[in-house]
This record gives sequence, C-alpha cells and structure tokens, in this order.
Amino acid sequence: MATPGTPPRNRPPGPLAPPLPVDAVVFGEALVDFFPVPTELGRPLEEVTGFSRFLGGAPANFAVGLARQGVKTALCTQVGGDAFGRFVQAQLAEEGIATDGLFQHGSARTGITFVSLTGSAMAGAGRSFLFYRHPSADMLIAPGQIDERAPYLRRGRLFHFGSSSLSREPSRAATLRALELATGKGAQRAAHLVSCDVNLRPHLWPEIKDAPPLLRRLLADCDIVKLVPEELPLIFGTEDVEEGAAKARRAGATVVAVTLGESGCYVDSPAGGIHFAAESVRVVDPTGAGDAFSAGLVARLLAEVAVRDPEDPASSDDLRKRLAGLNAAQIKAAVSHACHLGALACSALGATAGLPPADASPPTRGPAKPPAKSPATR
Repeated sequence: MATPGTPPRNRPPGPLAPPLPVDAVVFGEALVDFFPVPTELGRPLEEVTGFSRFLGGAPANFAVGLARQGVKTALCTQVGGDAFGRFVQAQLAEEGIATDGLFQHGSARTGITFVSLTGSAMAGAGRSFLFYRHPSADMLIAPGQIDERAPYLRRGRLFHFGSSSLSREPSRAATLRALELATGKGAQRAAHLVSCDVNLRPHLWPEIKDAPPLLRRLLADCDIVKLVPEELPLIFGTEDVEEGAAKARRAGATVVAVTLGESGCYVDSPAGGIHFAAESVRVVDPTGAGDAFSAGLVARLLAEVAVRDPEDPASSDDLRKRLAGLNAAQIKAAVSHACHLGALACSALGATAGLPPADASPPTRGPAKPPAKSPATR
C-alpha cells in the first residue's frame, strides 16, 4: 500500500484524458470487506470487537487477480463519495488497475460486507456475510453513464462481468449496455472474448425468477463461463455437473468451468470434458477462491490465444476461433493454473491477500504441473 503522502501509481486521469491501454475490462461491484481480526476469527459477528479491512466484490477481486498476473486491467464500477469509496479507488490504483472508467455517486454510499468465519472454513462451511447495500453506489450505475464511457469499454481483448449487477435496475440496463458497447458485432466481436463468473446471489434479486432466462441468454454469447453446482438447477434445470456444463456449451459458451470447492472442478470445452482435483493447501479463508480461479483460467487462456497459428493466418484476429481451437493440453494447463490460484487465495485472510504479486507468476503459455489434491475453488 502507498505510504502517507505518496500518490497512487495509477491515479485516474482527468475526464478529457484518453483511455488508458488495457487488455481486459471488468464490469461490476467494488466493495469493502471487513473480516474479524485474526485473534477473533471463529467468533460470531456480534461478539467481534476488531475488524480488518480489505478490497472486495467479485469483479474487483477478479480484476486484482488478472493484474497480479501481469494482465493490464481496467475496472468499470461506481463507488460512493465517501471514505470507503476513496479506499476502494486507492486500492485499485495500488494494484495497477485502471480506474478511468470509475464513477462516483453523489449520494449513495460504497457497499460494505462483514464476513464471519466460524467452525470449519473448508469450502465455505461456517462462513456468513452481512451486507450493507440498500442500495449501494455500485447498484445505481445507469446506462446513460455507460454511454459516456464508451471509449473506455471498447479496449482490450476481454470483457468480464458477473450477475450481481444484473439483479436490479438501473445497474441491469447498465451492464447490458456495457456488454453491447464492449464487444460489438461481426469482426469486432470476433476480436473480443467475453467471460462471466455467474456468482449468483439470490438475495440481491427482487424476483429470482427473472434470473434464469436472462442468464441463459447472456451466457449463450459468452466465451468463458464459470459456475458452481448450486447455480445449475436454477439456470439449466439439472444438478448433474457434467450435464450442466454440457448445456452451457450447447447454448453457446466455449469453455465452461464448474468449481466444486474441495472436490476441485469440472471443465468442458471443444477439447473434451475433464475433472480436476483441487490443490492441497491449509485453508485459512476461502473467500475469493472462485474469483482467483476465474482470473487464473482467463489469464492463461488469454495467453494461449495470443499465440497465432502459423498454419491458419486467417484466424489471427479471431480470438473466439482460437479459443475454440485450443487442444486438451492447453486447456489442462489453463485449469491447473486456475486451481493453483484458487488454492493460494484460500491460504490467507481476505479475497486476494494470498495471491502472489504481479511480477511473481505471469500466466506464461505452456504446460503446467498436474493438479494435486484438495481445497476450495468456489
């Protein structure tokens, strides 16, 4: 973190400045997570007297995960004009994440979450959340604001989103507008990958029945999709992991990962379906493990599709075609890398504290270690 008096190394430019060059644009909530201090872990929230503060929110965690792997990343979100909003902006800037597409709401406050870890933290057991988002600034981002930031969205090779910003208006319309502007159609769409970590939170939806048809429609145009087993019955009408992944693929997705906590994950792609064991680690806190997994998977797949096929020059700008053409070894390397980052996220308190710094683990192309055994990748 920056020392007092030191400006963040990636301070947002003025409103007339050109967009910063990035390779990935992430859309969605950036929140503040409060965890009990280490000496009070295991206590219910009502008994906790001290908290540690972290950057949170699944899209923000994902953006940090990409940035820590050397992927130039921007986050489009909205925070409050309050102390926590300033904390979020400073943390993003410290991670080297471009915030030139970030908005500040005039009255709504930055969302905060209190996280309780009681009993066994393995795979999320004994974990609960207390949200203060009624509504928070991120939930009030509007489509008109997105139009103002169109140049900031039309950059890079990847656009990523989750479902929380789709749960209600006006952020639902803003998310759909951002997706439309970022990806375009025809040749422009072929030059962009779209990834989605569904991360469905039913309590955010005024009518949960609205979620399945909307998500099925959007996931059909995604290239990389990450799900968890609890989402499969609601979205695809099945509890079977392999069947759910196959349905997502048949709908239009190219690479589908279903994370299974301590049981690893299952990934379906044009190269086939495969189960992976989770990597062994001492679990301190599984919060953010799924976000880290998604960031690892996407970063490695981006590295793979960056390599042009000398035998197929026509596909040089068609990232979607290159993604569909990855072989089993390339997919395995990407998933192994994702499992590794998911395990690291479990090794420390906070969603991203366990991830290595940006210069420690670039997502280089090539074979990775085979997966070992066990914890959470949710």
